Amino acid sequence: MATDGPLRGIVVGSVDVGESNKVVRLLTPDRGRVALMARGARSSSKRFAGVLDLGTTVDAELGRGRGRLAVLQSADRVTGPKRSRRDLDRLALLAYGCELCDALCAEDEPAPKLHGLLAHWIDILEGDTTPGEGARLALEGKALTFAGLAPALRHCASCGAPLDDPAVFDVSGGGGRHSRCGGGVQGPASTLAQFERLRRTPLADIVGEPPFEAGPFRWSLSRMVEAHVGRALRSRSLLVDLAAPRG
Repeated sequence: MATDGPLRGIVVGSVDVGESNKVVRLLTPDRGRVALMARGARSSSKRFAGVLDLGTTVDAELGRGRGRLAVLQSADRVTGPKRSRRDLDRLALLAYGCELCDALCAEDEPAPKLHGLLAHWIDILEGDTTPGEGARLALEGKALTFAGLAPALRHCASCGAPLDDPAVFDVSGGGGRHSRCGGGVQGPASTLAQFERLRRTPLADIVGEPPFEAGPFRWSLSRMVEAHVGRALRSRSLLVDLAAPRG
C-alpha cells in the first residue's frame, strides 16, 4: 500500500519499467521488502545518480502514486559499498547476498533480522578479507533461519534422530535426512554438522577461518531457498563461474 513519509532501507534490486522509470526494491527493518516507483531514474543521469546502486542504504522520501506502488520522490545515500564495486569476487557476493535476503523477505512485514544480516554482510565485504565458501554458507543458513525456515542439519527432518552416514539433503523437505528416510543429495553427516556450526557462528568470526569444502552439499542451502521461493537465484551463476578452475 502506498504511504507518505520517509523510509530507510537497503537497495536489493530493481526492474526497468518503460523508457524512463525503474521499480526499486528496498529491504527495510520495519516493513520488510518495499517496492517503489522511481520515475525518471533511467532517463536522467542526475536523478538518483549513484543512490539506487545495489547494496546502498538510502533514506527515501515517498509519495502516493496512481497505482499500488508508492512513488520515490527523493533518496539520500546514507552508506554503501565501495570496495565491492572494484572487485569482481566481492561484487558477486554482494549481488548474491542482496538477492538471497530479498527472496526470503516478505512484503510489508517487519524483517529486522534479515535486514541486519544483509547490512552486516555488506560491511564484511568492505573488510580486508574476501569471504569464502564457509561465510557464504553461514549467510544462507542464517537467512533461512531468520525467514522461519531453519534447515535440519544435525537431526533428521523426518524422524528427528541424529543424522548418520550416509546422510541426504532434501531441499524441499526441511534439510538433512537419513538416506533411509528420504531422498536427496547424498554426502557425509559431518558436513551438515559443520553447516550447523556455521549457522550459529557470527559471520565476522568465519571470514578468517581456513577454506571450507562442502562437497556435494555446496549449494544445498541455496537450492533450499530456491525451492521455497519457486525460482532460481540468478546471481549464483556468477559465483559458480568465478569458482570454476581457470585453464
